[in-house]
Amino acid sequence: MQPRGATPDRQARRAYAATAIVFLVNGALIGNWVPRIPAIRDHVGATTGPLGVALLGIALGALASKQLAGPLVARFGSAPITRLGIAASCAALPLPALAGSVVTLGLALIGFGAAMGVLDVAMNSHAVALEVRRGRATMSSLHGSYSVGGLAGAVIGGWASDAGLAPLPHLALAGAVLAVVALAASAALLPPGPERAPAAHRRAGFGALSRAHRISIIALGIVALCGMAGEGSAGDWSAIYLRDDLGTGPGLASAGYAAYSIAMACGRFLGDRVVTAWGGLAVLRRALALAGGGFALGLVARDPRAAIAGLAALGLGLSVVVPVVFSTAGRIGERQLGPTIGVVSSISGAGAFAGPPLIGCVAELTGLPIALGLVSALAFTGIALLRLVQPPDTTTPPPPDPAAPQG
Repeated sequence: MQPRGATPDRQARRAYAATAIVFLVNGALIGNWVPRIPAIRDHVGATTGPLGVALLGIALGALASKQLAGPLVARFGSAPITRLGIAASCAALPLPALAGSVVTLGLALIGFGAAMGVLDVAMNSHAVALEVRRGRATMSSLHGSYSVGGLAGAVIGGWASDAGLAPLPHLALAGAVLAVVALAASAALLPPGPERAPAAHRRAGFGALSRAHRISIIALGIVALCGMAGEGSAGDWSAIYLRDDLGTGPGLASAGYAAYSIAMACGRFLGDRVVTAWGGLAVLRRALALAGGGFALGLVARDPRAAIAGLAALGLGLSVVVPVVFSTAGRIGERQLGPTIGVVSSISGAGAFAGPPLIGCVAELTGLPIALGLVSALAFTGIALLRLVQPPDTTTPPPPDPAAPQG
């Protein structure tokens, strides 16, 4: 039921603002955590190798919880599970600071990752339901809010670290403030609706979809994997490439990732207009072509300015890939929205995890410039995979679930 006096349009606008705040808080959680990794590493006495293993806990926890989050969304709706995910994520943020050893740090990060995995599936499911309700693209700008939150969190986390504030009080305070903000905003999320699967279909989950739809969704997940592998690789290797291979100073080396990040943010906030004008699949093809082609040209030129321009093209192209994939997959699998987003999120998340180490391993054999060419190769692979995607049917809405509350 919608609030008394709230028109459907007003309710949808309020729900959009609330969803944007949830995305922003999600980014801020990660942004606050990352600058505290060195202090927590020193506290538990971890060297690089054991720390790397412990950090895998985030990916493992998220992967496991995403398998549960999709069915939970199908049963209860995306808004309640979004509230559960944001509350659990904020509560889990201080857990790594409580660790006294590498083992307990790994366990704490599994818990943190599990909470974040639930939130990722639920909030993206809600974003798709919101797009359907509003009848226009909104996913890209919501992911832009996530980027803004990540930047703000990183600034706050860096300030806390420079000020000598211990990780535990910093992360506990950040988690508490972010929880209050997100949970207060979440009151305006849409009530559970079409994303709740009919009771007879819940057990089948993703398998209830047609074979063509399942193939389309899996292909889209791999497309997002290719994009996220490129995102992670740009963050981890761009400065090293500019400094060591192109001989730039520290300032110009950092300018590469800055150009990438600015282009990424701008692309996400402009992405909804582009999707409205061209359609989701057309945007994906052009965005991946821009990312792969622009970055490849920057590498081939072997010039710092061209490399920075190539990183900007990569950021602009990849900015819309993950949001549009989630939106398109959600529309294809709308009758099983939670399980569909769970599948796409699980597949795509492997890209951020596997991409940077893959670049490092290949660089050992071929050198970093050639290894970074894999980023462009993955982008073009994504274009090829889009041939397997059946366009979503936007003309015939799914039948409503009689048991679902009507907004």
